[in-house]
Amino acid sequence: MLKEILKRRVGRTPLIRAKKLEKELGISKIYLKLEGNNPSGHREDRLAYLIIREALSRKKNTICIGTYGTVGGSLALLTEHFDIRCVFIVPSKEKILRGNMLQSSHIDIIEYGRTYEDSVMESRRLAEENGWYDANPGLDNNMMNMYAFEYVAKEINDSIGGEIDNVFCQTGNGSSISGLHMGYKRMWVLEEIDILPRINAVSTAHGNAIIESYKKNSKELLSLSHNDTRESRYNRNLINWKCFNGQDALNAIYDTDGKAIGISDEELIEYAKRFRELENIDFSMSNAFPIAAFFKLVEKGQMKNGIHVLILNDAKVDLNIEIIDKKDLMTSHEDFLKTLDEWLVQFTDSMEEMEEAVENAFKEGYVICAFHEGVIVGITIISRSGFKKFFPKYHLSYIATKREIKGKGIATQLLQKAIEVTGGDLSLHVEIENKRAIKLYEKMGLRKKYYRMFYKGEVL
Repeated sequence: MLKEILKRRVGRTPLIRAKKLEKELGISKIYLKLEGNNPSGHREDRLAYLIIREALSRKKNTICIGTYGTVGGSLALLTEHFDIRCVFIVPSKEKILRGNMLQSSHIDIIEYGRTYEDSVMESRRLAEENGWYDANPGLDNNMMNMYAFEYVAKEINDSIGGEIDNVFCQTGNGSSISGLHMGYKRMWVLEEIDILPRINAVSTAHGNAIIESYKKNSKELLSLSHNDTRESRYNRNLINWKCFNGQDALNAIYDTDGKAIGISDEELIEYAKRFRELENIDFSMSNAFPIAAFFKLVEKGQMKNGIHVLILNDAKVDLNIEIIDKKDLMTSHEDFLKTLDEWLVQFTDSMEEMEEAVENAFKEGYVICAFHEGVIVGITIISRSGFKKFFPKYHLSYIATKREIKGKGIATQLLQKAIEVTGGDLSLHVEIENKRAIKLYEKMGLRKKYYRMFYKGEVL
């Protein structure tokens, strides 16, 4: 069951509107895709999960990959639940990103070479020599690297539902850009969208082959030398003088009339600081390159009103999701019920019905609340059904969020927590006309099974 919960939590990250940023820049509409809501807190969980599935399908119980630690951290967390060993090849004398996640008995770390490319080549050699699964980018894994990010395009399109003008995505070897392009291209072929958004690749200005090739107006990927790179604590995961998926990424940029934008450390720090002053979102500096690129283009007068999406690798909303008891309520029980009633709007029930469901949840089920800056902004009521086999053990009676704080992925995170605490043994009912809720539930793995019908005829 834990594997199923992890599966449902990979991806399905919130897309929120950055209204304060819009006001500051005079540009609308700006959306942020918060990939930090993945299980390990990073976008690379998408790729890691596919790597695990592929390894298991080939009956391999050891995964080998060259990494700085980004993909490694995601693999370390997810493989722990699949009885898989990992061998990570890392550049010698380099600080490993997400190193705290790699301290586990099922992880072996081997230092080799000076660069990421050196680590990848050694990892391939060891995988072939030992019969391990080779999880490195490029070659046989080219398509899987792209598949990992293809669904991000689908999630964004499903959430916005309109024509998207620009997508900004950070990239090192190009797989995220080529994956997004493949996702949008597939939707275009299926006539789900009419126009491809401009895909903008963002990386370091100090040593990325995709950025340098675009800067020189080359449609062919140009390799760099080590002398062309300048590594720092923020950009070292993006420096890539060869870019294994670089040609596909470059093709995507030109096909969609996008840009490849190089960001210096100075620009990164300046724009990230301005962003932090506006939006209450948690992110690391080394993953703020799309933010800096958007600021940079706005200041150059190259952006106008439309729909713009920034994909942020490890950003997440500062939400605290907690199971609460009656004694934890900061208001009276009656006021809590009134708040729930108000937030449910037209989908509310009678006060008697709500009180019965809430009482059941406090005693035998779960009451889950989302807190933003210490204030409740979302409520989930999970009642106990009374059955063990005939009907799911738990029933999601109500889920509601504060109307003024819409668009922060609150409902998604509440639902994720509900699935987690119930082990997925959960049912719910939803009004037929509540299309938005139905869309969220289906995205999170719930499926329609039967109609729930009520007798409204005369009782003789």
